[in-house]
Amino acid sequence: MKGFIIALQFMTRIPLFITIEMDNKDFGRSSRFFPLVGLVIGTILALAYYFANWFFPPLVLGALILILEIIITGGIHFDGFIDTMDGILSARPRERVFEIMKDSRVGAHGVTALLCLVLLKFSLLVSLSSSYILFILLLMPVLGRWAMVFCLAFFPYAKPEGLGKIFWEETDKVQWYLITGLIFLLSFIFLPNVFLIIFVITLLVALTPMLLINKKLQGHTGDTYGAINEITEVIFLLICLLVL
Repeated sequence: MKGFIIALQFMTRIPLFITIEMDNKDFGRSSRFFPLVGLVIGTILALAYYFANWFFPPLVLGALILILEIIITGGIHFDGFIDTMDGILSARPRERVFEIMKDSRVGAHGVTALLCLVLLKFSLLVSLSSSYILFILLLMPVLGRWAMVFCLAFFPYAKPEGLGKIFWEETDKVQWYLITGLIFLLSFIFLPNVFLIIFVITLLVALTPMLLINKKLQGHTGDTYGAINEITEVIFLLICLLVL
């Protein structure tokens, strides 16, 4: 429970009014609860959609859901996505990419990439099958954070230090396999089986940006974990649109 609360406080702006004493190990170990935090976010999004659907047309609903997700997370993963795109798309050498990613100023590459991401995510949200939309909204944040844990477990950390390294040091492949087994078991019991296929396809497609970033940076960083979350969510929505 301690790890879940730490993860929830770190990854969302949900007020808990709880103070927890922790060290770096506690903070790092909270990564195993990232998908559960995604489930909390997804539950809020699905409930919001269910009730708002009575009052608003699809275009407005899509915008509201997107805005609500940003409010819940504080845009933490958008920030990582922007920094990552600023660096990767600059086509500079590795060390210069890190300098660009660390720069607090937002560059043209980051802004352009964010606009493309938001437009694509919005268009997918308003185009998805109404029969499955609640399931999709529930699962979208789970899949994004599931992919983050995959990156933590299977790829090296690209820098000598950084906030993301705390999570990387406390995350291993066994944890990811256990998380994946639990996700698949619960999905098999409670969801249409087609989602199991969608999960596998989503991860396989998401491997492409993971590998490209890993090749460029010789690993991943805290910013790229956030970027992978956002990219995986969009990939999941796209696969749902094609399959469902």
